Amino acid sequence: MFWTIAITALVTVLAVVLAMNFATPEKKLDRKIEHHYAISDPQYRREMSVMLGPAIVGGNRVLDLQNGDEIFPAMLGAIRAAQKTITFETYIYWSGDIGKELAEALAERAKAGVKVSVLLDWVGSLKMEAELIDLMKDAGAQVERYRPCTGTTSAA
Repeated sequence: MFWTIAITALVTVLAVVLAMNFATPEKKLDRKIEHHYAISDPQYRREMSVMLGPAIVGGNRVLDLQNGDEIFPAMLGAIRAAQKTITFETYIYWSGDIGKELAEALAERAKAGVKVSVLLDWVGSLKMEAELIDLMKDAGAQVERYRPCTGTTSAA
């Protein structure tokens, strides 16, 4: 009887810890965001940087892409055209053809001497094939996974 209670308690604790690693706080928009600057105003770029997270730096441009039909060709084109650095960060890394094509393009640029840094969310990249990580690393890309579940390592 004691062992049944102890095992049940242990399984419950493990289930709660695992569930907490997969739960992320829901982001809600509490108020309407008002824009005070025209797109041509330099302050607009700073405002968008704050809202989007990563800074929009000089020499870059921002395009609004709606879905995979627009997003993936643009990403692949930008990767293949990179000459100095690529910093690629994503929550979800896609399995299948698009994932392989992205990894191959990143690996090709790393082999060509472009500094390639890839940052993957641990949970979002669970379905990613290990061969794709190896392909990029073997080509010279720096690949890291972050936000691991408790008790795992963060490196890919």
